[in-house]
Amino acid sequence: MVNAHLATFSLQYRSHTDAKHALNPQRAASPSKLPEDEYAAYISLQMLSRRSRYLVNEKDGQIGAGQAAYTYDKHLAKAIRHLDRLAQYFQNRYKLSLPIVLMRCAGIKQGELHYLMLR
Repeated sequence: MVNAHLATFSLQYRSHTDAKHALNPQRAASPSKLPEDEYAAYISLQMLSRRSRYLVNEKDGQIGAGQAAYTYDKHLAKAIRHLDRLAQYFQNRYKLSLPIVLMRCAGIKQGELHYLMLR
């Protein structure tokens, strides 16, 4: 979704850092910037993704720490909430009709999500 959003501005980035700068709402000159809440969701989703792949906790500055930062149900629930927020934003912004995705997650209550649905 984020790459498609950037592409609408003829932007394509090879690094996460460059994409993050293009989406940053604090950069007044950026035509592709996201609203504050959606940008925060994007950054949090990116950190949770790195945590699950590399067992690091960027939020607590534990990169390179001797102890692994495992991913639990609560982290999955947070990631799903952030993804749901971004899907809702892009669906509204671009007038998309995205298919509903059914899933199960112990940390999310029925009716809490807008785009992703629990079964």
